[in-house]
Amino acid sequence: MDFKRFIQNHLNTGVVQSNDPETNQQIFIANLFSFIGYTVTFIMGISALIRQDYLLGSVLLLACVIFFSSHLILRSERFENPYKLSANLVTSSLMILMLYLVFTGGVNGTGPLWIYIVPPVALFFGGMRKGTRNLGVFVLVISVLMFYPNNEWLGTVYTFEFKSRLIYSFLTVSCLFALYEYVRKNSFQRIKEMSQKFEKQAMCDPLSGLLNRRGMREKLQNEFDRSQRYNNDLTLMMCDIDHFKVVNDKYGHDKGDEVIKSLGLNLQSGLRKQDSLARWGGEEYLFLLPETSGEHAMQLAEKLRKKVANTQFKQNDKLFSVTISIGIHQIAKTDTINQAITKADTNLYRAKEQGRNRCIID
Repeated sequence: MDFKRFIQNHLNTGVVQSNDPETNQQIFIANLFSFIGYTVTFIMGISALIRQDYLLGSVLLLACVIFFSSHLILRSERFENPYKLSANLVTSSLMILMLYLVFTGGVNGTGPLWIYIVPPVALFFGGMRKGTRNLGVFVLVISVLMFYPNNEWLGTVYTFEFKSRLIYSFLTVSCLFALYEYVRKNSFQRIKEMSQKFEKQAMCDPLSGLLNRRGMREKLQNEFDRSQRYNNDLTLMMCDIDHFKVVNDKYGHDKGDEVIKSLGLNLQSGLRKQDSLARWGGEEYLFLLPETSGEHAMQLAEKLRKKVANTQFKQNDKLFSVTISIGIHQIAKTDTINQAITKADTNLYRAKEQGRNRCIID
């Protein structure tokens, strides 16, 4: 069990929740490749030394150190983009090792058979464009080495049939992996887009296009935690359309929906980029105002209230307008999120009781 946990921790080195899923997947695979790389090269290096093939053994053990270093890079906080550096190190060191095996022949001329592990590594870490380019350079170099007249640029001898079939089969495998990588990337992108679409739908109100309760709750929790941590001002405003039932009864529910949507856009246009607005339910809206005191929120509320009162709607050549009431509460250190919402809502009802079309702050 301890060994299993060790392997899991080892392969998840550098994986953090703040990364997107694809980045974490790439980091995991980078750890997996480096783990396989330094394990296999270490075993083969020791085996070569036992056979007294000191040059091959030394090269393999050097490759083992490089593969392990690519894993250590993911542990380091000194690099701005450790994954990219680690991936480049794995890919380049693997290609160099394969070129060495092609040049020397490895053990009894079997060294070139290892080159088939290059395409998945190059394409996964480099992507279609960079990976294909790297594979093209790799094929060009080994082709020059292998087909140079009289094997003068090789440390061993291969038959023409072996060399030609090796290149053809390598190109075939590379094409298959390229196709797989293309399909994988496209599938991942479609899944990502669908996930973002569904997430947006889950967080947004379909009528107004504003945040819904769930979306606002998430924003509110983040801003609440930040304000508590840095002791920043944070204010809520609960807003309600006055006598909205009259609008539905007199002009119809379709016009009522139009008013809700138009009013949401109107209120949103009067906010800063860091502010958030949600349709809290029915004809209610909730404002989240980071780094805003109650006094400044009151000024904003009055500005929005007057803006709404001066906005006219048209139905069958008749013009009408609506008014809003707003309750304001600056969140205190002792407040919870639910308490803060309740206090803003209480101030809204006070505004209703005092005649509507007004803003009340506690």
